[in-house]
Amino acid sequence: MTEAGELNAETVADEGEERALTEPDSHPTADAQEEKPGAQPEARQGRFFYGWWIVAGGFLLMATCYTIFVNCIPLFQSHIVEDLGISMGAFNTGVSLCTVVAIFASLLFGALIDKVSSRILGGISVATTSIVLVLFSFITEVWQLYALCVVAGIVVVAGTRLLASVITANWFTLKRGLAVSIALSGSGFGGVILSPVTSTIIENWGWRPAFLVLAVIAALAALPIILVAFRNRPADKGLEPYGAHASEEGKKDKSTDTPVQVSVGWKVLLRNGGFWLLILGFVAMGIVNGAVITNSVTNMTAINLDGHEIITGGHDTIWAGYVWSLYLGVVIVAKISLGAIYDRFGLRAGTLLGTTACCITAVALCFPTTDFGPIVAAVAFGFGTCMGTVSPPVMVVKEYGKKDLGLVTGIVTAFELFGAAIGAVVSGLLFDAFLSFLPAWIMVLGASVAMGMALMASIPLAARLVKKRLADGAPMLDAEGFEIAK
Repeated sequence: MTEAGELNAETVADEGEERALTEPDSHPTADAQEEKPGAQPEARQGRFFYGWWIVAGGFLLMATCYTIFVNCIPLFQSHIVEDLGISMGAFNTGVSLCTVVAIFASLLFGALIDKVSSRILGGISVATTSIVLVLFSFITEVWQLYALCVVAGIVVVAGTRLLASVITANWFTLKRGLAVSIALSGSGFGGVILSPVTSTIIENWGWRPAFLVLAVIAALAALPIILVAFRNRPADKGLEPYGAHASEEGKKDKSTDTPVQVSVGWKVLLRNGGFWLLILGFVAMGIVNGAVITNSVTNMTAINLDGHEIITGGHDTIWAGYVWSLYLGVVIVAKISLGAIYDRFGLRAGTLLGTTACCITAVALCFPTTDFGPIVAAVAFGFGTCMGTVSPPVMVVKEYGKKDLGLVTGIVTAFELFGAAIGAVVSGLLFDAFLSFLPAWIMVLGASVAMGMALMASIPLAARLVKKRLADGAPMLDAEGFEIAK
Protein backbone atom coordinates (compact mmCIF):
# COMPACT_ATOMS: atom_id res chain seq x y z
CA MET A 1 0.00 0.00 0.00
CA THR A 2 1.26 3.50 -0.75
CA GLU A 3 2.02 6.01 1.99
CA ALA A 4 -1.05 8.05 1.02
CA GLY A 5 -3.18 4.92 1.09
CA GLU A 6 -1.90 4.05 4.54
CA LEU A 7 -2.71 7.53 5.80
CA ASN A 8 -6.23 7.38 4.36
CA ALA A 9 -6.83 3.96 5.87
CA GLU A 10 -5.58 5.16 9.25
CA THR A 11 -7.86 8.20 9.06
CA VAL A 12 -10.91 6.02 8.36
CA ALA A 13 -9.93 3.69 11.20
CA ASP A 14 -9.52 6.61 13.60
CA GLU A 15 -12.93 8.00 12.64
CA GLY A 16 -14.49 4.59 13.15
CA GLU A 17 -12.82 4.32 16.52
CA GLU A 18 -14.16 7.70 17.63
CA ARG A 19 -17.70 6.64 16.66
CA ALA A 20 -17.20 3.42 18.59
CA LEU A 21 -16.06 5.35 21.66
CA THR A 22 -18.98 7.75 21.81
CA GLU A 23 -21.92 5.83 20.40
CA PRO A 24 -21.77 2.38 22.00
CA ASP A 25 -22.37 3.66 25.52
CA SER A 26 -25.51 5.34 24.20
CA HIS A 27 -26.80 2.05 22.80
CA PRO A 28 -26.16 -0.75 25.29
CA THR A 29 -27.00 -4.26 24.21
CA ALA A 30 -29.95 -6.11 25.64
CA ASP A 31 -27.57 -8.46 27.44
CA ALA A 32 -25.82 -5.53 29.10
CA GLN A 33 -29.14 -4.13 30.29
CA GLU A 34 -30.17 -7.50 31.70
CA GLU A 35 -26.86 -7.91 33.52
CA LYS A 36 -27.00 -4.37 34.94
CA PRO A 37 -30.58 -3.69 36.10
CA GLY A 38 -29.58 -0.15 37.03
CA ALA A 39 -28.59 0.73 33.47
CA GLN A 40 -29.96 4.07 32.33
CA PRO A 41 -32.18 4.54 29.27
CA GLU A 42 -30.43 5.40 26.02
CA ALA A 43 -31.73 8.96 25.94
CA ARG A 44 -30.16 9.83 29.28
CA GLN A 45 -26.62 8.79 28.40
CA GLY A 46 -26.01 11.08 25.47
CA ARG A 47 -22.72 11.39 23.62
CA PHE A 48 -20.60 12.80 26.47
CA PHE A 49 -19.00 9.97 28.42
CA TYR A 50 -19.41 10.37 32.18
CA GLY A 51 -15.92 9.02 32.79
CA TRP A 52 -14.45 12.39 31.82
CA TRP A 53 -15.98 13.81 35.00
CA ILE A 54 -13.96 11.19 36.88
CA VAL A 55 -10.87 12.43 35.05
CA ALA A 56 -11.72 16.03 36.00
CA GLY A 57 -12.18 15.09 39.66
CA GLY A 58 -8.90 13.21 39.72
CA PHE A 59 -7.20 16.17 38.05
CA LEU A 60 -8.37 18.59 40.76
CA LEU A 61 -7.51 16.13 43.55
CA MET A 62 -3.97 15.89 42.21
CA ALA A 63 -3.75 19.65 41.53
CA THR A 64 -4.41 20.48 45.18
CA CYS A 65 -3.96 17.78 47.83
CA TYR A 66 -1.23 15.77 46.16
CA THR A 67 0.81 18.61 44.70
CA ILE A 68 0.80 20.53 48.00
CA PHE A 69 2.34 17.67 49.97
CA VAL A 70 4.64 16.38 47.27
CA ASN A 71 5.60 19.35 45.11
CA CYS A 72 5.18 22.36 47.40
CA ILE A 73 6.69 21.02 50.64
CA PRO A 74 10.26 21.39 49.25
CA LEU A 75 9.65 25.15 49.11
CA PHE A 76 9.34 25.13 52.91
CA GLN A 77 12.46 23.04 53.58
CA SER A 78 15.14 25.67 54.23
CA HIS A 79 12.71 27.97 56.11
CA ILE A 80 11.46 25.29 58.51
CA VAL A 81 14.99 23.98 59.07
CA GLU A 82 16.21 27.46 60.03
CA ASP A 83 13.15 28.50 62.05
CA LEU A 84 12.92 25.31 64.12
CA GLY A 85 16.69 24.94 64.42
CA ILE A 86 16.77 21.39 63.07
CA SER A 87 19.11 19.61 60.66
CA MET A 88 18.45 18.80 57.03
CA GLY A 89 18.40 15.12 57.94
CA ALA A 90 15.73 15.77 60.59
CA PHE A 91 13.49 17.58 58.08
CA ASN A 92 13.96 14.88 55.45
CA THR A 93 13.15 12.26 58.07
CA GLY A 94 9.78 13.94 58.52
CA VAL A 95 9.19 13.83 54.79
CA SER A 96 10.23 10.19 54.72
CA LEU A 97 7.86 9.40 57.62
CA CYS A 98 5.06 10.72 55.42
CA THR A 99 6.21 8.32 52.74
CA VAL A 100 6.79 5.32 55.00
CA VAL A 101 3.31 5.35 56.49
CA ALA A 102 1.93 5.90 52.99
CA ILE A 103 3.44 2.51 52.11
CA PHE A 104 1.10 0.68 54.45
CA ALA A 105 -1.78 3.06 53.77
CA SER A 106 -1.47 2.33 50.03
CA LEU A 107 -2.06 -1.35 50.71
CA LEU A 108 -5.20 -0.44 52.67
CA PHE A 109 -6.44 2.11 50.13
CA GLY A 110 -5.81 -0.28 47.26
CA ALA A 111 -8.20 -2.77 48.83
CA LEU A 112 -10.72 -0.11 49.93
CA ILE A 113 -11.02 1.41 46.44
CA ASP A 114 -12.53 -1.87 45.23
CA LYS A 115 -15.12 -1.83 48.04
CA VAL A 116 -15.76 1.68 49.44
CA SER A 117 -17.33 4.69 47.69
CA SER A 118 -14.71 6.88 46.04
CA ARG A 119 -16.70 9.93 47.17
CA ILE A 120 -16.13 8.94 50.80
CA LEU A 121 -12.42 8.22 50.27
CA GLY A 122 -11.91 11.40 48.25
CA GLY A 123 -13.82 13.56 50.72
CA ILE A 124 -11.77 12.25 53.64
CA SER A 125 -8.55 12.92 51.72
CA VAL A 126 -9.44 16.54 50.96
CA ALA A 127 -10.72 17.29 54.47
CA THR A 128 -7.60 15.77 56.04
CA THR A 129 -5.38 17.77 53.71
CA SER A 130 -6.91 21.07 54.83
CA ILE A 131 -6.82 20.22 58.54
CA VAL A 132 -3.19 19.05 58.45
CA LEU A 133 -2.10 22.17 56.53
CA VAL A 134 -3.71 24.42 59.13
CA LEU A 135 -1.92 22.53 61.91
CA PHE A 136 1.39 22.76 60.02
CA SER A 137 1.23 26.53 60.36
CA PHE A 138 1.41 26.22 64.18
CA ILE A 139 4.28 23.75 64.63
CA THR A 140 7.13 24.76 66.96
CA GLU A 141 8.81 21.40 67.63
CA VAL A 142 10.18 18.70 65.34
CA TRP A 143 7.90 16.01 66.85
CA GLN A 144 4.88 18.01 65.69
CA LEU A 145 6.30 18.00 62.16
CA TYR A 146 6.69 14.23 62.38
CA ALA A 147 3.18 13.67 63.73
CA LEU A 148 1.55 15.70 60.97
CA CYS A 149 3.67 14.01 58.32
CA VAL A 150 2.41 10.65 59.57
CA VAL A 151 -1.23 11.75 59.24
CA ALA A 152 -0.60 13.23 55.80
CA GLY A 153 1.10 10.04 54.65
CA ILE A 154 -1.73 7.81 55.83
CA VAL A 155 -4.54 9.75 54.17
CA VAL A 156 -3.25 12.25 51.63
CA VAL A 157 -0.19 10.84 49.87
CA ALA A 158 -1.62 7.32 49.77
CA GLY A 159 -5.22 8.29 49.12
CA THR A 160 -5.00 10.90 46.38
CA ARG A 161 -2.77 9.52 43.64
CA LEU A 162 -3.94 5.93 44.08
CA LEU A 163 -7.60 6.92 44.09
CA ALA A 164 -7.29 9.12 41.00
CA SER A 165 -5.37 6.55 38.98
CA VAL A 166 -7.33 3.40 39.87
CA ILE A 167 -10.86 4.71 39.40
CA THR A 168 -9.86 6.44 36.16
CA ALA A 169 -8.44 3.14 34.88
CA ASN A 170 -11.72 1.44 35.86
CA TRP A 171 -13.68 3.79 33.62
CA PHE A 172 -11.65 3.31 30.43
CA THR A 173 -10.93 0.41 28.09
CA LEU A 174 -9.59 2.49 25.22
CA LYS A 175 -7.49 5.62 25.78
CA ARG A 176 -6.77 4.39 29.31
CA GLY A 177 -3.20 5.67 29.32
CA LEU A 178 -4.32 9.08 28.11
CA ALA A 179 -7.17 9.33 30.63
CA VAL A 180 -4.99 8.29 33.58
CA SER A 181 -2.23 10.67 32.54
CA ILE A 182 -4.66 13.60 32.19
CA ALA A 183 -6.02 12.96 35.68
CA LEU A 184 -2.54 12.67 37.19
CA SER A 185 -1.25 15.71 35.28
CA GLY A 186 -3.23 17.79 37.76
CA SER A 187 -0.18 17.69 40.02
CA GLY A 188 1.78 19.62 37.40
CA PHE A 189 -1.00 22.09 36.71
CA GLY A 190 -1.52 22.75 40.39
CA GLY A 191 2.20 23.06 40.95
CA VAL A 192 2.63 25.63 38.19
CA ILE A 193 0.10 27.84 39.96
CA LEU A 194 0.81 27.01 43.59
CA SER A 195 4.61 26.95 43.45
CA PRO A 196 5.16 30.67 42.68
CA VAL A 197 2.20 31.61 44.88
CA THR A 198 3.67 29.67 47.80
CA SER A 199 7.16 31.09 47.21
CA THR A 200 5.81 34.63 47.13
CA ILE A 201 3.79 34.21 50.33
CA ILE A 202 6.77 32.64 52.12
CA GLU A 203 9.09 35.41 50.99
CA ASN A 204 6.73 38.28 51.93
CA TRP A 205 4.71 36.98 54.89
CA GLY A 206 6.43 33.81 56.07
CA TRP A 207 5.94 30.07 55.76
CA ARG A 208 3.16 29.81 58.35
CA PRO A 209 0.61 31.97 56.45
CA ALA A 210 1.52 30.02 53.30
CA PHE A 211 0.25 26.80 54.88
CA LEU A 212 -3.07 28.50 55.79
CA VAL A 213 -3.61 29.73 52.23
CA LEU A 214 -2.91 26.27 50.82
CA ALA A 215 -5.43 24.75 53.26
CA VAL A 216 -8.21 26.98 51.94
CA ILE A 217 -7.29 26.34 48.30
CA ALA A 218 -7.39 22.56 48.77
CA ALA A 219 -10.85 22.61 50.33
CA LEU A 220 -12.48 24.96 47.83
CA ALA A 221 -10.97 23.56 44.64
CA ALA A 222 -11.24 19.79 45.06
CA LEU A 223 -14.04 18.89 47.46
CA PRO A 224 -17.19 19.88 45.46
CA ILE A 225 -16.56 17.86 42.28
CA ILE A 226 -15.36 14.82 44.24
CA LEU A 227 -18.50 14.68 46.38
CA VAL A 228 -20.78 15.19 43.37
CA ALA A 229 -19.13 13.32 40.51
CA PHE A 230 -16.88 10.52 41.78
CA ARG A 231 -18.04 6.93 41.16
CA ASN A 232 -15.89 3.80 41.49
CA ARG A 233 -17.01 2.01 38.32
CA PRO A 234 -19.17 2.68 35.23
CA ALA A 235 -21.74 0.18 36.52
CA ASP A 236 -22.46 2.64 39.36
CA LYS A 237 -23.98 4.92 36.72
CA GLY A 238 -25.48 2.15 34.57
CA LEU A 239 -22.67 2.52 32.04
CA GLU A 240 -19.74 0.51 30.73
CA PRO A 241 -16.07 1.46 30.31
CA TYR A 242 -15.09 3.82 27.51
CA GLY A 243 -14.91 1.80 24.29
CA ALA A 244 -16.29 -1.41 25.83
CA HIS A 245 -18.58 -2.03 22.81
CA ALA A 246 -16.11 -0.99 20.12
CA SER A 247 -15.35 -3.58 17.48
CA GLU A 248 -12.59 -6.06 18.29
CA GLU A 249 -10.24 -4.15 15.99
CA GLY A 250 -11.23 -0.87 17.61
CA LYS A 251 -10.52 -2.22 21.09
CA LYS A 252 -6.84 -2.58 20.28
CA ASP A 253 -4.72 0.45 20.97
CA LYS A 254 -2.10 1.29 18.40
CA SER A 255 0.79 0.00 20.53
CA THR A 256 2.43 -3.40 20.22
CA ASP A 257 1.16 -4.42 23.68
CA THR A 258 -1.45 -7.17 23.54
CA PRO A 259 -4.47 -6.43 25.82
CA VAL A 260 -4.69 -8.83 28.77
CA GLN A 261 -8.15 -10.42 28.84
CA VAL A 262 -7.37 -13.42 31.03
CA SER A 263 -7.53 -13.45 34.83
CA VAL A 264 -4.16 -13.07 36.56
CA GLY A 265 -4.75 -11.32 39.88
CA TRP A 266 -2.81 -10.88 43.10
CA LYS A 267 -2.74 -14.54 44.19
CA VAL A 268 -0.91 -15.47 40.99
CA LEU A 269 1.39 -12.42 41.02
CA LEU A 270 2.46 -13.08 44.59
CA ARG A 271 4.44 -16.09 43.37
CA ASN A 272 5.68 -14.60 40.09
CA GLY A 273 9.26 -13.39 39.74
CA GLY A 274 8.46 -11.04 36.86
CA PHE A 275 6.02 -9.11 39.03
CA TRP A 276 8.62 -8.65 41.76
CA LEU A 277 11.04 -7.40 39.13
CA LEU A 278 8.42 -4.79 38.25
CA ILE A 279 8.25 -3.95 41.96
CA LEU A 280 12.04 -3.56 42.09
CA GLY A 281 11.90 -1.11 39.18
CA PHE A 282 9.39 1.06 40.99
CA VAL A 283 11.37 0.95 44.24
CA ALA A 284 14.26 2.44 42.24
CA MET A 285 11.88 5.02 40.75
CA GLY A 286 10.81 5.93 44.28
CA ILE A 287 14.43 6.50 45.29
CA VAL A 288 14.81 8.92 42.37
CA ASN A 289 11.62 10.82 43.23
CA GLY A 290 12.32 10.90 46.97
CA ALA A 291 15.79 12.38 46.54
CA VAL A 292 15.06 14.82 43.72
CA ILE A 293 11.71 16.21 44.87
CA THR A 294 12.83 16.67 48.49
CA ASN A 295 16.10 18.46 47.77
CA SER A 296 15.87 20.19 44.38
CA VAL A 297 14.84 23.63 45.66
CA THR A 298 17.53 23.74 48.37
CA ASN A 299 20.04 22.48 45.78
CA MET A 300 19.42 25.72 43.86
CA THR A 301 19.63 28.11 46.83
CA ALA A 302 21.36 27.82 50.24
CA ILE A 303 20.68 26.49 53.71
CA ASN A 304 21.54 27.55 57.26
CA LEU A 305 22.78 24.71 59.47
CA ASP A 306 23.75 25.42 63.09
CA GLY A 307 24.18 29.10 62.32
CA HIS A 308 26.40 28.50 59.29
CA GLU A 309 25.11 29.27 55.80
CA ILE A 310 25.99 26.68 53.19
CA ILE A 311 25.73 27.91 49.62
CA THR A 312 24.52 25.03 47.47
CA GLY A 313 23.38 26.77 44.29
CA GLY A 314 23.49 30.44 45.25
CA HIS A 315 20.20 31.38 43.57
CA ASP A 316 17.49 33.24 45.48
CA THR A 317 14.23 31.64 46.61
CA ILE A 318 12.06 33.43 44.05
CA TRP A 319 14.25 32.25 41.15
CA ALA A 320 14.21 28.71 42.51
CA GLY A 321 10.43 28.89 42.84
CA TYR A 322 10.08 29.80 39.18
CA VAL A 323 12.39 26.99 38.11
CA TRP A 324 10.35 24.60 40.23
CA SER A 325 7.26 26.00 38.56
CA LEU A 326 8.86 25.28 35.18
CA TYR A 327 9.36 21.67 36.26
CA LEU A 328 5.71 21.38 37.26
CA GLY A 329 4.64 22.94 33.97
CA VAL A 330 6.63 20.33 32.09
CA VAL A 331 4.91 17.68 34.22
CA ILE A 332 1.54 18.64 32.70
CA VAL A 333 2.76 18.03 29.16
CA ALA A 334 4.92 15.06 30.14
CA LYS A 335 2.18 13.12 31.92
CA ILE A 336 -0.23 13.48 29.04
CA SER A 337 2.54 12.67 26.57
CA LEU A 338 3.65 9.59 28.50
CA GLY A 339 0.10 8.25 28.61
CA ALA A 340 -0.27 8.82 24.87
CA ILE A 341 3.12 7.16 24.24
CA TYR A 342 2.01 4.10 26.19
CA ASP A 343 -1.20 3.98 24.10
CA ARG A 344 0.56 4.52 20.78
CA PHE A 345 4.03 2.98 21.07
CA GLY A 346 3.80 0.62 24.06
CA LEU A 347 5.47 -0.01 27.39
CA ARG A 348 9.04 -0.21 26.11
CA ALA A 349 8.96 3.23 24.49
CA GLY A 350 7.47 4.89 27.58
CA THR A 351 9.94 3.19 29.91
CA LEU A 352 12.93 4.15 27.77
CA LEU A 353 11.82 7.79 27.67
CA GLY A 354 11.33 7.97 31.45
CA THR A 355 14.64 6.28 32.21
CA THR A 356 16.60 8.57 29.90
CA ALA A 357 14.95 11.64 31.43
CA CYS A 358 15.87 10.54 34.98
CA CYS A 359 19.51 9.99 33.98
CA ILE A 360 19.70 13.47 32.42
CA THR A 361 18.17 14.91 35.60
CA ALA A 362 20.82 13.32 37.82
CA VAL A 363 23.66 14.75 35.73
CA ALA A 364 22.15 18.25 35.43
CA LEU A 365 21.57 18.51 39.19
CA CYS A 366 25.34 18.26 39.69
CA PHE A 367 25.67 21.83 38.34
CA PRO A 368 23.44 23.87 40.71
CA THR A 369 25.52 27.09 40.61
CA THR A 370 24.82 27.55 36.90
CA ASP A 371 21.55 28.64 35.35
CA PHE A 372 21.39 25.84 32.81
CA GLY A 373 21.90 23.01 35.35
CA PRO A 374 18.70 23.57 37.37
CA ILE A 375 16.71 24.44 34.25
CA VAL A 376 17.78 21.33 32.33
CA ALA A 377 17.11 19.25 35.44
CA ALA A 378 13.64 20.78 35.78
CA VAL A 379 12.71 19.98 32.18
CA ALA A 380 14.15 16.47 32.25
CA PHE A 381 12.67 15.59 35.64
CA GLY A 382 9.30 16.83 34.44
CA PHE A 383 9.32 13.78 32.17
CA GLY A 384 11.22 11.43 34.48
CA THR A 385 9.04 11.85 37.55
CA CYS A 386 5.98 10.71 35.56
CA MET A 387 7.36 7.18 35.76
CA GLY A 388 6.33 7.29 39.40
CA THR A 389 2.72 8.36 38.83
CA VAL A 390 1.47 7.47 35.35
CA SER A 391 3.42 4.23 34.93
CA PRO A 392 2.22 2.09 37.89
CA PRO A 393 -1.49 1.80 36.95
CA VAL A 394 -0.76 1.70 33.21
CA MET A 395 1.98 -0.94 33.46
CA VAL A 396 -0.09 -3.08 35.85
CA VAL A 397 -3.09 -3.07 33.47
CA LYS A 398 -1.04 -3.58 30.32
CA GLU A 399 1.08 -6.37 31.83
CA TYR A 400 -1.47 -8.17 34.03
CA GLY A 401 -4.98 -6.88 33.22
CA LYS A 402 -7.72 -5.43 35.44
CA LYS A 403 -8.12 -8.33 37.86
CA ASP A 404 -7.55 -6.96 41.41
CA LEU A 405 -6.45 -3.66 39.87
CA GLY A 406 -6.88 -1.57 43.02
CA LEU A 407 -5.06 -4.05 45.24
CA VAL A 408 -2.18 -4.70 42.82
CA THR A 409 -1.69 -1.02 42.01
CA GLY A 410 -1.76 -0.28 45.73
CA ILE A 411 0.99 -2.83 46.34
CA VAL A 412 3.13 -1.41 43.52
CA THR A 413 2.57 2.11 44.85
CA ALA A 414 3.45 1.03 48.38
CA PHE A 415 6.83 -0.31 47.29
CA GLU A 416 7.48 2.79 45.20
CA LEU A 417 6.79 4.94 48.27
CA PHE A 418 9.18 2.74 50.22
CA GLY A 419 11.82 3.68 47.66
CA ALA A 420 10.87 7.35 48.00
CA ALA A 421 11.41 7.13 51.77
CA ILE A 422 14.85 5.64 51.18
CA GLY A 423 15.69 8.38 48.69
CA ALA A 424 14.60 11.18 51.02
CA VAL A 425 16.38 9.87 54.12
CA VAL A 426 19.62 8.77 52.47
CA SER A 427 19.93 12.00 50.47
CA GLY A 428 19.53 14.02 53.67
CA LEU A 429 22.12 11.92 55.50
CA LEU A 430 24.53 12.23 52.58
CA PHE A 431 24.15 16.01 52.63
CA ASP A 432 24.78 16.17 56.39
CA ALA A 433 27.89 14.03 55.95
CA PHE A 434 29.41 15.80 52.92
CA LEU A 435 27.65 19.22 53.04
CA SER A 436 26.95 18.72 49.35
CA PHE A 437 24.19 17.15 47.29
CA LEU A 438 26.62 15.65 44.76
CA PRO A 439 26.69 12.18 46.44
CA ALA A 440 22.88 12.15 46.39
CA TRP A 441 22.77 12.85 42.66
CA ILE A 442 25.23 10.01 42.02
CA MET A 443 22.82 7.76 43.93
CA VAL A 444 19.95 9.04 41.75
CA LEU A 445 21.86 8.20 38.57
CA GLY A 446 22.44 4.63 39.73
CA ALA A 447 18.78 4.23 40.75
CA SER A 448 17.63 5.55 37.34
CA VAL A 449 19.65 2.93 35.48
CA ALA A 450 18.41 0.16 37.79
CA MET A 451 14.81 1.31 37.29
CA GLY A 452 15.03 1.15 33.50
CA MET A 453 16.66 -2.27 33.46
CA ALA A 454 14.13 -3.81 35.87
CA LEU A 455 11.02 -2.37 34.21
CA MET A 456 12.15 -3.33 30.71
CA ALA A 457 12.92 -6.88 31.86
CA SER A 458 9.48 -7.22 33.48
CA ILE A 459 7.62 -6.73 30.18
CA PRO A 460 8.49 -10.03 28.42
CA LEU A 461 8.17 -11.93 31.72
CA ALA A 462 4.62 -10.60 32.13
CA ALA A 463 3.74 -11.67 28.57
CA ARG A 464 5.06 -15.16 29.36
CA LEU A 465 2.86 -15.36 32.47
CA VAL A 466 -0.25 -14.27 30.54
CA LYS A 467 0.38 -16.96 27.90
CA LYS A 468 0.70 -19.57 30.65
CA ARG A 469 -2.59 -18.45 32.22
CA LEU A 470 -4.31 -18.80 28.84
CA ALA A 471 -2.79 -22.24 28.31
CA ASP A 472 -3.94 -23.31 31.80
CA GLY A 473 -7.52 -22.30 30.96
CA ALA A 474 -7.78 -19.46 33.48
CA PRO A 475 -11.07 -17.49 33.48
CA MET A 476 -11.43 -14.60 31.05
CA LEU A 477 -12.28 -11.05 32.19
CA ASP A 478 -15.14 -8.73 31.25
CA ALA A 479 -14.61 -5.02 30.46
CA GLU A 480 -14.55 -4.04 34.15
CA GLY A 481 -12.06 -6.72 35.20
CA PHE A 482 -14.47 -9.27 36.66
CA GLU A 483 -14.08 -12.95 35.84
CA ILE A 484 -16.58 -14.32 33.32
CA ALA A 485 -18.26 -17.43 34.65
CA LYS A 486 -17.66 -20.49 32.49
